[in-house]
Amino acid sequence: MLSAAAFALFCLVCTVFAFTRHPIWGVHFYLATTYVFPPGRWWGYIFGELRWALLSALVTALAIAFHRGKLKPRPLWLAHGPVICLLIYVAWMWAQTFWALDQSEHLRGTVEFSKCLFALWFVYRVTDTKEHVRDFMFAHLLGCALLGIYAITTGREGGRLDGVGGPGIDDSNTLAMYLATGAIVGVGQVLTQRGWHRYLALLAMALCAEGFVLANSRGAFGGLLAGGLVLAFCTAKRYRRYFWAFAIVGLVGMVSVMDKTFIERMFTVADVASDSEEADPSARSRVVIAEAQLRMFSDYPMGIGWRGTAVLSARYMDRRWLTGDEFEAARSSHNTYMTALTEGGLPGALIYACLLFWVAAAFFRLRRLRGPQYDPDLATLGGALYAAIIVVLVAGLGTDYLTREVQFWLYGALVSVFRLAESPVASHAGGVPADAPRHAPA
Repeated sequence: MLSAAAFALFCLVCTVFAFTRHPIWGVHFYLATTYVFPPGRWWGYIFGELRWALLSALVTALAIAFHRGKLKPRPLWLAHGPVICLLIYVAWMWAQTFWALDQSEHLRGTVEFSKCLFALWFVYRVTDTKEHVRDFMFAHLLGCALLGIYAITTGREGGRLDGVGGPGIDDSNTLAMYLATGAIVGVGQVLTQRGWHRYLALLAMALCAEGFVLANSRGAFGGLLAGGLVLAFCTAKRYRRYFWAFAIVGLVGMVSVMDKTFIERMFTVADVASDSEEADPSARSRVVIAEAQLRMFSDYPMGIGWRGTAVLSARYMDRRWLTGDEFEAARSSHNTYMTALTEGGLPGALIYACLLFWVAAAFFRLRRLRGPQYDPDLATLGGALYAAIIVVLVAGLGTDYLTREVQFWLYGALVSVFRLAESPVASHAGGVPADAPRHAPA
């Protein structure tokens, strides 16, 4: 009962502040409904069938409209690379509705993808200053810390940790991926925050690490390593020494919370390419599914629609690789890129490739932000957001994350960082404006 009252009070405060202060409080409300997810808690029955995500989205949209004259002006969100790619992709998904193999699942996935685009717009529009970018990242970190608490209190069962988060976060792989993005974002918070914010961020990262180990995901672990490496190259020069010192301490802390179950599972990564009967079947199944999807793409080059892999899996894979009873045995996609290719078809794969090209180019844009004429805090925050996107992309090699909402938030915030960095006000280091000649003394 106390938890329900606390959540209701928090949502009420966020709603009031969204209209009296800034609409980013509406985003905090939205994130809370994602991470807490009242229908999945024992006290959720108190609120009946209330649709929290829809309510928070309405509050955020109305608050943005209410403050439209006070928000910092910025280019239309539709003019940015990732938004263009994602919009074209969802348009293609709507077109596929006519021939999708599983009409109901495809429609559900298309609607889910469309909702994620609205969430991207929310984040892009409210992160109109460096402080609001940092606030959003801090809220995401705290939400992941809450997931870590849920994971700790739930504990593993059979070596796995499922059913902890809400829809889209209720499997161990996705949970670990979210926690990894939270930990990476937390590094940016620790480097750029001061006082109690920094200490709270450290505590939140510790909770994320504990939950991450319990989730036991190989793909997310690879994503975390890749994200940390990318962040090392994107952190502003001012914080380089602090980053490496923190990285060493963080590595020691991560090793200290690893248990035998986690370590043994991470060493099964090599089983992906093994033909031995003793190899981990979960790891080997990734290759089997991908090979089957390549054959599906050869037969259906225009795509089979969302979750179409599960429909055709029994025709392209042996029974031992399928899950479910004899009459409903199937296997869904376990690779984001193969999902784009097989279920999205050739057009979907090309659109997704354009998105990946933008991500690759964004790395060099972030490297330029490390220059002396740019704000080092903004550059470091942008690097943390970019590294978190890399976590999702690398982890997507082992699980389908095409419609996972966290990446849409990260894209929106990263685009905001680029826009803020291009502003003369944001590029202030040494008092040199963004448009000053490079040879001008600070």
